[in-house]
Amino acid sequence: MTPKITTIILSTLFSIILWVFVSFSNEYTTSFNVPVKFTNLKEGTSLLSQSAQVVSLSIKGEGWVLAQITFGPETVFEISTDGNVGVQKVDVRGAISENPWISPSLQVAMISPALLNYTIEKSGYKEIPIVSDESLGIKGGYGLVSSVILNPDSVKISGPQSLIKNIKSISTEKFEIEDIDEEVSSQIFLKPMRYIEYSQGFTNIEFNVQKIVDKTFKNIPVQVQNVPNKRVLELYPPNVSITLRGGLENLGIMSSDSITAMVDFNDAFLDSLGIVTPRVTYPEFTSLTIVNPKTLKYIIKQY
Repeated sequence: MTPKITTIILSTLFSIILWVFVSFSNEYTTSFNVPVKFTNLKEGTSLLSQSAQVVSLSIKGEGWVLAQITFGPETVFEISTDGNVGVQKVDVRGAISENPWISPSLQVAMISPALLNYTIEKSGYKEIPIVSDESLGIKGGYGLVSSVILNPDSVKISGPQSLIKNIKSISTEKFEIEDIDEEVSSQIFLKPMRYIEYSQGFTNIEFNVQKIVDKTFKNIPVQVQNVPNKRVLELYPPNVSITLRGGLENLGIMSSDSITAMVDFNDAFLDSLGIVTPRVTYPEFTSLTIVNPKTLKYIIKQY
């Protein structure tokens, strides 16, 4: 880079810096909408209501000072409750001195609302269940093979007694996920409620998705129940084959001990066709697709 180009760049930068310095040294008037925050609440009390959520201010001052407010950390307009309880009214302009971010060099030309009403009441506490709000898009050929679990499944809340007593549960934020083909464990936030505080603002949502397959379990013995004394119900054949549909991993470790096939003696005793149908029980998150044979012949013997 030649000395001439370097000189031009430095001159340009100096001019820009000088312009910014001069510009920000001038006085400007800027408007702000600042959230209201109540302080100095009496222990064991909570905010129930407020007539305005934000305070609008029109402030005049040097550009440097106004820029710090605009581009600095988020500001709030603090109003002290002085430990009062019940319905209260405050002169908002009188609370300016409680907000150090409004420096003495600034002039508040306008503030709205001029008066703010709020209510403080005794706090209530309670533990309530969390309800998930989920939308699960499972990939083709896969299926849900577990319950959708929230951990923790409840949360402690606190707030005004009149609100707390009517809250039965708290919902999570919407949880949407598509093309799921594996186990999922994810943090999910609780939906905020005004004037209510949570012991923690999130929970974990957990569930398992696996590829869906079929598996056949052979020679499952058919049990007979409710057989009266001195009688025997003999089944032909005494065993059946059961085909279940479910998750690949779950079925892979599942044994025939997880399945039961049963016939009730009374069904055979009242039957007129000479056949009975076994009732099959099987693990959750699987489905029964085939029982072979579907029906069994039988003989009732008496001693």
